[in-house]
Amino acid sequence: MTGAPRLGVDTGGTFTDAVAPDGQGGFRVVKEPTTPRRPEQAVLRCARALTGGGRGGGAAAELVHGTTHATNALLTGKLGRAVFVATAGFGDLLTIGRQERAELFALEPRAIRMPLPRRLIVEDSGSVEEAVRAVRARNPAAVAISLLHAHVAGPAQRRERELAAALRRALGADAPVFASHQIAPEAREVERGATVWANAALAPVVGPALRALAGRLRAEHGAALRVMRSDGGTASAATAAAEPAQLALSGPAAGLCAARALADARGDGAILTFDMGGTSTDVALLPPGEAPLTPLSVGGLGLLVRGLPVHTVGTGGGSYAWRDAAGALEVGPESAGALPGPACYGRGGTRPTVSDAHLACGRLHPDFFLGGGFALHADRAAAALRSIRAAPAEVLEIATAGMERALRRASLGEGWDPRSLTLFAFGGAGGLHACWLAARLGIPRVVIPPLPGAFCALGLLAAPPRRTLVRAVLAPVPAAAAARRALFSALEEQARSELAAEGVPARAIRVRRILEMRGEGQDAVFALPDGPDPVGRFHREHRRRFGYARAERPVTLVAARVQADGPSDNPFHAAARARAHRPDPLLHAPAILPESGRAPARPRRTPWFRREELPPGARIQGPAMIGEYSGTTVLPAGWSARVDGFGALVLQPA
Repeated sequence: MTGAPRLGVDTGGTFTDAVAPDGQGGFRVVKEPTTPRRPEQAVLRCARALTGGGRGGGAAAELVHGTTHATNALLTGKLGRAVFVATAGFGDLLTIGRQERAELFALEPRAIRMPLPRRLIVEDSGSVEEAVRAVRARNPAAVAISLLHAHVAGPAQRRERELAAALRRALGADAPVFASHQIAPEAREVERGATVWANAALAPVVGPALRALAGRLRAEHGAALRVMRSDGGTASAATAAAEPAQLALSGPAAGLCAARALADARGDGAILTFDMGGTSTDVALLPPGEAPLTPLSVGGLGLLVRGLPVHTVGTGGGSYAWRDAAGALEVGPESAGALPGPACYGRGGTRPTVSDAHLACGRLHPDFFLGGGFALHADRAAAALRSIRAAPAEVLEIATAGMERALRRASLGEGWDPRSLTLFAFGGAGGLHACWLAARLGIPRVVIPPLPGAFCALGLLAAPPRRTLVRAVLAPVPAAAAARRALFSALEEQARSELAAEGVPARAIRVRRILEMRGEGQDAVFALPDGPDPVGRFHREHRRRFGYARAERPVTLVAARVQADGPSDNPFHAAARARAHRPDPLLHAPAILPESGRAPARPRRTPWFRREELPPGARIQGPAMIGEYSGTTVLPAGWSARVDGFGALVLQPA
């Protein structure tokens, strides 16, 4: 698997990005506008562009796909007709939820309601035949079964097995049936039910799309399809279609894989990632070594799906700027997406966006945007901003403030001092805000990786085949190492078997055993690798994060988790020799750049550089603009930039 030529294709809200090795230690990149109604069309166009058209033009053996399909379906409620089977008297479990208030001080809080109408809920009355009739009468596209306490061996789990077997016989291939003890064998009834329901509701939406794409890839390119999952690993198209809830944060996970791979190659420790695309911005804190996995929440829906720790804010290049009922200026979360796109794209959009504000400030240039092959219309951007009576610098100030809050949550909120971190900024718009944000948080160094606008697609090439399996324990942490190993044995055997079924050699599988622990009377769960003195390590981590620890309190082992990985390759090869070089700018143009972390009032004549022409060792003093095919980087006054041996731009204040 590791020696096969591979393509990485990431479908975002605005653009679909594709990357392939060029055979000379570098990469070829293609960006195509996303086709929202038929996402596979943009994926196939990218594949054709990178392979020369198909089998006769250097076809790939494998395409690794990152997708927002499952994420968008959960956020918009455009899901399949899933029937939910619950314990008698608990049919409204998911509708009631946790009764949590997302906005604590809101005078009129709006509860988050799942798109699960009461007519699609069946309560188990005790008769299997009656339950089957009730489900069939609702004409399901998929079925989710979640009975109280079914996560542990006992009567409830046996009942789930009985119901699942009867429904599979009755429905056949017409509707897949998911049981909670198989999908999410963990405590927390609401989250377990939500997870199995999400699998069922996504299966009729995501499954056919993945199978269709896999078929087209085989027919046109002879390529196999693998899909990025939220845990930072990949799975076959068949496995991904059978467990679609695992794709809830497929796209952002790829960017984190790429960032950690580059950080490891560079020798960086803990990093803060900032991925700003066209629709949203994702931030995360990645400590050295293996990235932590945590249960996910998508649109307020808590899932027992482990994923990389992403914080998302609804601000991207395509986010609309608008005024509320009181006349206050707001940015996002509604986005122009790929169609119609920002006003400056000239594709029918008339409402102002963050990208329009950047163009009006001179921070985007038509000669550098997608290599000059995508025209930008400054007059349309200016007209859109006039329609809401907003200065472009005001729009950017508000957008940046929202992203700053997300970065603070991901760093300070997790017990990390931003002054000790390096900010990795990518996505098509990441470099436009990176120095501005770093100055506000006191971050001493910014890294703009190679191909920043297609960095998530590059991360797909770094992701290993992976299985993440969990089982509930809810008992004191065993002191004996042998007793702890026994908790993992069945999970490890299953993970190895599933990877082997996808062609991963047994000798190449690496297994990590993780203990998920919490203190008595607490809700916060810490996931730590199994090893000597797990309770002591729990208290030390508690002290690091919260500033105190109570060693006298018992520690509960909530769950045992196994992470099994196949082989992977770091796409960032040995560093090239860097020689000091001060390049000459290609042109000068007026631009409004941030100064000392704040928006200035007037434009200044600013040099522009083409990043593709900057060799390792090149150094630039701000103020300057650095444009490239997949993104633009703003270098404010008082900052310097150099190109390291990996082709990354390293930005630092003087």
